[in-house]
Amino acid sequence: MPFTPAQLATQMAHPQLATWASSSPQNQGPYLQPYIAYFNGIQAWIDVHGGNGAPFGYDNVAGMEVNGVQVQLLGPQQKAPFNDAFNDVRAHLGQQGFRLFQAAEASQRLIGVLNRM
Repeated sequence: MPFTPAQLATQMAHPQLATWASSSPQNQGPYLQPYIAYFNGIQAWIDVHGGNGAPFGYDNVAGMEVNGVQVQLLGPQQKAPFNDAFNDVRAHLGQQGFRLFQAAEASQRLIGVLNRM
């Protein structure tokens, strides 16, 4: 069963997103595990709601449809918000130097993009 951009935006809208976005590398420690659970939960939700089991991101938006048509991201302007919120976060999550505020800000930007699709 496919999902719409608005449904994904709703799943991504977490009550702590603004708090995470206002964190700093110095105070992000207590927020990391809840953020990791949030991020992994989004991927799990995508997988259950039409994703193909592969990591979701700019290069894989399987299952996301608008008016019954599979979404295709064209060009850097459309791909960048998905890259920032999924691919880049996945690449750096758990690494030393991970910046929670940047990951949360990327999610906030993507939620805005999804709501305009």
